[in-house]
Amino acid sequence: MASKTAQRILFTSLELFNTHGESAVTSVDIAMELDISPGNLYYHFKGKEVIVLALFELYREQMHPLLIAPQQTLELDEFFYFLHLLLDVNLTFRFLYRNPVDLLEKYPGLVKPFRLLLKQQDQLLEDCLNQFIGQGLLSLEPSDVPLMLQQLGLVFSQAGNYALLKAQELDAQAFEQQCMSNMLFLLRPYMQIEPGAWQDLQQTVRSGQREQNREHAE
Repeated sequence: MASKTAQRILFTSLELFNTHGESAVTSVDIAMELDISPGNLYYHFKGKEVIVLALFELYREQMHPLLIAPQQTLELDEFFYFLHLLLDVNLTFRFLYRNPVDLLEKYPGLVKPFRLLLKQQDQLLEDCLNQFIGQGLLSLEPSDVPLMLQQLGLVFSQAGNYALLKAQELDAQAFEQQCMSNMLFLLRPYMQIEPGAWQDLQQTVRSGQREQNREHAE
C-alpha cells in the first residue's frame, strides 16, 4: 500500500496534470504545490515519468471492472449508463487524452497498455452494438459498426481537446453531459424504438450523472 505522502503526490499530480496538461507541470511544480522538497518527492517517485505511469495504472484499475463483458444482455438504457461510467473514469484521468500522441512518444512505457485498453473498450462497445443489431434495436449495418466505433471513440478521446481548442470552459458535469448527448445523437438515427422508450432514454442520458453520484454517495 502506498504511503500517505505517495498518495498525496499522485492525487496532486493528477489535479495539476488535468488542469494544466502534463507537459506544463514539472516535478518541482508538484513539490511546491504539496509544500514538500523536491528530494522528498524524488524519494517516493524517481521522476515525473514514474508518476505518470502510476497514474495510468490507477486509470487502468478503474477501467478494468467496466471492460469485463457483462454476464447479462444489456438494455439500451443500461448501455448508455455504461457509457456514463466509462466517460466518468476518462474525465477523472483526462490529462491522458489531452495530447495522447505526444504523451505516448514521451513515455514509451504507456504505448502497449494504453492501446490494449482502448482495444478492449472498442471490443466491448462492438459486442454491445452487434447485440442491439441482432435484437432489431439498431438498424446499423454490421459493416458500418467499425465506423460507429470510430465516432464514439473520437467523442471519448478528442472531445476534450476540441473544447480546449474552442476555449470552452465547461465543468466536468456539463462536459460529460455534452459528450453523452453527442453519442446519443450519433446513435439516434439507427435506433428502432417506440417514442415512449426514446423519451425514457433521453431522461436516462440527462439523469445518468445524478444517478451515478447518488450511487457513489451510497
